[in-house]
Parts: sequence; C-alpha cells; structure tokens
Amino acid sequence: MRSDLLEELKEITEMISQESRVSSSEGIERSRKYIRSYVKAKGINVREEIFEVEKDLPLKSSLTVDGEEIEIFPFVGSLQGEREGEVVDEEEDVKGKIALAKVGGVRESQKALQLKERGATGAIFYMDELDSPFIGTLNGTRFLAVSTRRDKAISLKSKKVRLVSRVSRKKITGRNLYFDIGKGPFLYLIAHLDTKPFVKGAIDNALAVSLLLIMFKELCKSYHFPYRIRFLITDCEELGLEGSIHHAKSLKYTDWAINLDSIGWVNPAVIYKDSEGMNGERIMDKFDKHLRDLKIDIPFREGKRGRSDHIPFKKAGVETLFLSSNPFTLRHTFYDSYEAIDWDTAEVWFEVLISFIRRFHKL
Repeated sequence: MRSDLLEELKEITEMISQESRVSSSEGIERSRKYIRSYVKAKGINVREEIFEVEKDLPLKSSLTVDGEEIEIFPFVGSLQGEREGEVVDEEEDVKGKIALAKVGGVRESQKALQLKERGATGAIFYMDELDSPFIGTLNGTRFLAVSTRRDKAISLKSKKVRLVSRVSRKKITGRNLYFDIGKGPFLYLIAHLDTKPFVKGAIDNALAVSLLLIMFKELCKSYHFPYRIRFLITDCEELGLEGSIHHAKSLKYTDWAINLDSIGWVNPAVIYKDSEGMNGERIMDKFDKHLRDLKIDIPFREGKRGRSDHIPFKKAGVETLFLSSNPFTLRHTFYDSYEAIDWDTAEVWFEVLISFIRRFHKL
C-alpha cells in the first residue's frame, strides 16, 4: 500500500472514529456528510436510501449497592424499569433475582431469554477478558439487561442492589449511502457506519468504511471489468441489520456481496459460517485461491455469534463473503478506539481486497 494512501486511510478513519455514531445522531450525520463530499469530489453520484424503524435506545442508568452508585450501561433493546433484589451467578437459582452473566458463548439475546424463562428479573452482564462494559443488544427479548466493568460486576455477587434502567423508544430515520462504478451485474462491497451507543467503534466499523472509500478512489481511476461495483455504506446495522434488510428488498442483478465488518484487529479472518449458516461457497473458493496465489495466510473460521450486513443478502440468494476479525475481544467495548487499530493488518486487507476485485472475473 502506497504511503500516501495509508496516511489518507488513517486520516479518514481518525475523523470518523472521533465519536459514537448511533443511528440518527449528530455524530453519524457528520460522518455521512464527509462521505458524500469525498465521493462527489471524484465525480460520482451518491444516492441516499431512507427508511424508518422504531427501537428502544438506552439512556443513563444506575445501580446502587450499600449506598454506592456504580456506573452501568443498558443494552440496546433493554426494558426500562427498576429492579431490587439479590445478585446471583447465572448458574445458580435465578428465580426472582438479578443474574450475573458473562458475555460469551451464546448470543446475549439468547442468554437473556434463557434467564427470563428461568425467572430472573434482570441481568448484569460483564466481560471476563476485559475490564470494560459490553454494549449488547436484545433482539426481540423483552428483558432488563445492563453491563458494567468486570471487577464491579463480580463485587456485586450475593449483594442486594437497586437497579434502574432508563430507555427511550425512538423512531429512527436510517440512511444508507451507495455509489457505483462500472457496468454489468452487481458486486457489492458493504460496510456499516453506525455504532452501538457509548462506543466510538474505530475497528467496528470506521476502518472498513474508510477502506471502502480508499478502494473506491483507486478503482475509479481506471475500471474496465465486466461487473458493476456498488459501495454500500449501511445504517442501523447495530440495531438489527435494519439498513441491509431494507436495501436487500430491492436487489436486482446481484450475484456477489463482500461484507467488511470489524477488520483491522490482529486476528484477520474469513468467516465461512456465522449464526445464520454457511456463506457463499463459490465466492469463498475464489477468495481462497486468491489468498494462495498471493501466499497470504488469512484463516477461514466459524463465527457462531456472527451477525452482520451480508446476512440479508445471503437470505436473498446472493453469494456472500464475510471478512472480519476472529476473535475480536474489543467488540462493543470502550477499548475499540482509533489507538487499537493494527495498521499492518489494515494494509494487508487493502492489498488483498483491491487485487481480488481487479482479478475477480478471472478466478
């Protein structure tokens, strides 16, 4: 990767990841404004796709124990309310109590549903690997769930606490951006712009958006291949893949989609199977051959918890390639900042991807 491109990639990523980019927020709109101007400066029209969804978004919450207030963060989709009771480990009898639950294994929505069915009145989640709150999502599970730092969470065991969760039901106007180069059937390059509340999301997913812009800049100089590249920058991915679900409803002439989500960490991976099953065998075979030709080792891994914007495309019959990091410990935590990006890995992704696109029709 040329040094000027790397510096530009760093500058764009730093700009986008300065603040949280929750859907409908001022932060995400500032980033969208920059993306529009960047693309238009190259003489390409940017189209905007608007949709509306209603979601429960977390506000400031509190937890009081022994007269001390501990900082906590409600999950996206959590119920609003107040709970008082004893905190017990998730493996114990949780009926009528507040469960202390580790992040990991099954998805948080599934774990919350299990705890609800066992009679828990709420849950306090924590990460074992990092001392940071984890900003999770409850997709369709009506339950009260919050998160706090590991040491604080563990200290709550067997204590009686008062838990207050403040949530706001909001009508959100989502805005996807997309722009094309070339002619022919579509090859999609996808990255989501939004973040979870409270986090800056440099790796998840500012870097991927920035990488799409840099690849667009390079490819639009001379592009003469037999397919049209559509760069799709989605909204509301962190609220349930809403942007890609909306876009996928009107797909035409689309055989291939490459989704970049949480790249730029030290564990680059091709996710061959995620929470919704296998990804596209033909496009993964093409990518595997490409990696072998380049003599670059990026492992193919199963991501059992993985959910991202390629899934609505996969359900529509499109061959999907899911590029990510696995494991990615910093996901949805305060540690996912610009300083955490591994730029050597980012350079590898650029070289692999832009050469893959240029020779895609020959593989």
